[in-house]
Amino acid sequence: MEETTVSEEAADIIGLTVQGFPSMVACARHVVSEIRSGRGGAAFAINAEKVVSYSEDAPLKRLLEQATLRYPDGAGVVLAMRRRGIATARIPGVELWLAILREATSRQIRVALIGARAEVLRQVREKLTAEFPNVRTVLALDGFEGVRDLVAVKAAVAGAEPDLVFVAMGTPRQEQLIAELRQHYGRAYYLGLGGSFDVYCGLKRRAPAWMQRIGLEWFFRFLIEPTRAAREKKRLQFLWMLTRGTV
Repeated sequence: MEETTVSEEAADIIGLTVQGFPSMVACARHVVSEIRSGRGGAAFAINAEKVVSYSEDAPLKRLLEQATLRYPDGAGVVLAMRRRGIATARIPGVELWLAILREATSRQIRVALIGARAEVLRQVREKLTAEFPNVRTVLALDGFEGVRDLVAVKAAVAGAEPDLVFVAMGTPRQEQLIAELRQHYGRAYYLGLGGSFDVYCGLKRRAPAWMQRIGLEWFFRFLIEPTRAAREKKRLQFLWMLTRGTV
């Protein structure tokens, strides 16, 4: 497989360094190379909501700054980067984790799954086994009872010795847990995935492809989940900052 290194194309978005990539595959290959290095690391998706929260929430700011990779998940962030001359692709986290598994085909990869409801997690595990023969799920903990005892979670992850840990619990819970786990077991590469497990199992719908292409996936999510209104206010705040040139 063709190796890739991280590009020097990165943007400072109000103090938060976000890495650009020419394609989803380029980003996935970068992560795979990091996994193979054994150095460990953590990748977080960056969107408009997180940028605004980063500027207002000191604990979240510290967590996001600990990541070894921050990639542009949101259309607004991509636009801000392109205004800085960085022609990055948008890298949806809901697609990236699967792209990584597709790229990591030359050897067996040990994976830990953390998050979602127990039944959803079971479906994710079964589907991954069928779709990716090279993936061995060495640990699966749901995002409720499964993570209640942090000491036990740390011991379980260290004992399983995964190469890659997917944490699908939403912000800031997943970032908090990843920070704790990296201190205890730093050899793995961690990705925060939000609601990706539900999407993978078909329990949540993504926007139609045309809405994704023009950067309106956020609007589709708002239409089917009106409870996201408070979160979408941050997106509007980001767009206002972008219009004024303060981001």
